[in-house]
Amino acid sequence: MSASPARIALNGRFSGTAQPTGTQTVAFHLFDAVIRAPRRAGETVVAFADPRFPGVAAWRGVPGTELVEVPFQDWPRWRAQLWEQAAFPILARRKGANVGHHPITTCPSWHNGVKTVVTLHDLNFYLHPEWYSRAFRLAFALCALPGVRRADRVVTISDYVRGQIAEHLRIPEERLLRVHNGNRVPPPASPTVPTPGGAGEYLLCVGSLQPHKNLPRLIEAFLRLRAEGFPDLELRVVGRPQPRFAEQPELTELLQKPGVRILGYLTDAELYAAYRGAKAFCYPSLEEGFGLPLLEAMSVGTPVMTSNVSCLPEIAGSAAELADPLDVGALAASIARVLRWPPEERAARIAQGREWETRFTWENAARAYWEIYRNLILA
Repeated sequence: MSASPARIALNGRFSGTAQPTGTQTVAFHLFDAVIRAPRRAGETVVAFADPRFPGVAAWRGVPGTELVEVPFQDWPRWRAQLWEQAAFPILARRKGANVGHHPITTCPSWHNGVKTVVTLHDLNFYLHPEWYSRAFRLAFALCALPGVRRADRVVTISDYVRGQIAEHLRIPEERLLRVHNGNRVPPPASPTVPTPGGAGEYLLCVGSLQPHKNLPRLIEAFLRLRAEGFPDLELRVVGRPQPRFAEQPELTELLQKPGVRILGYLTDAELYAAYRGAKAFCYPSLEEGFGLPLLEAMSVGTPVMTSNVSCLPEIAGSAAELADPLDVGALAASIARVLRWPPEERAARIAQGREWETRFTWENAARAYWEIYRNLILA
């Protein structure tokens, strides 16, 4: 007897903000690709999401897709988490779903007969609790770990994170899968979108006001460069403080140093304008699950310097310059090498990066997830 066609309930709790973080942006692009991917006869999607999130309202017009409006942007975080834990399993079952997909690490531990797929982006909240606020640690202890341990399939976004989960959470191999994220198609360059911060020679880093992004050491490396041959160079930082992360007292003073500029939150068009104008993109993170900004920078021809730890060598490939993120001198030397590449090497590295990033597509990710859904229904 053949299994029923896949009817997938998508948890769009990520849509509860008008200014999404990187993880929320990734969740949207994943679900957008899943909804728009070719399907077999009878396969349908029910997406629970706030249509005010950019791109979500367009799902109404996709055949075989039902958009159930949930006003996540009007709710406090705790209410959205309660909805996820208690209401989603009931609503998904009422809609006839046989699989529910949760794209941002948290998921219900009670399934109500709906098989569960969760995308687990990293284990930072578990392995490095010192980076987070007490409230955030408590929320993840209640809303992530129990559900992940009971999920029918746990999908990670890099081989590095897959290894961490296998070691620390002891998820059986048959329940643990890896699907790389895709890279976004960059918007075309436009003269109506000026370079954020204006003209000039600058390094760029993104999402860098979080402890694991290692911004204090990057600033110290940047100050060495300013003193040792690059006096007019700036460091421009895209990002904003987030209350769920631990405070960094030393960062406040470093952000006041000459040449350091905080750009705050940028639209997609502004972000890519910032990538295009940078002499190099710097991402010396201590711990990442994927590192999408590496691919975003490569896609517009910006040279990349990143860490030689966690998943970053896996995602950056051989196109990036790698350095020890704990060694300020190594970071400064690595950035200096990128800035001093002769034209031929610079062109070759840029071409290599452009070719490499095309391997990471949301279409590939969506195909992989549909196979996960189908196989799970048959299991």
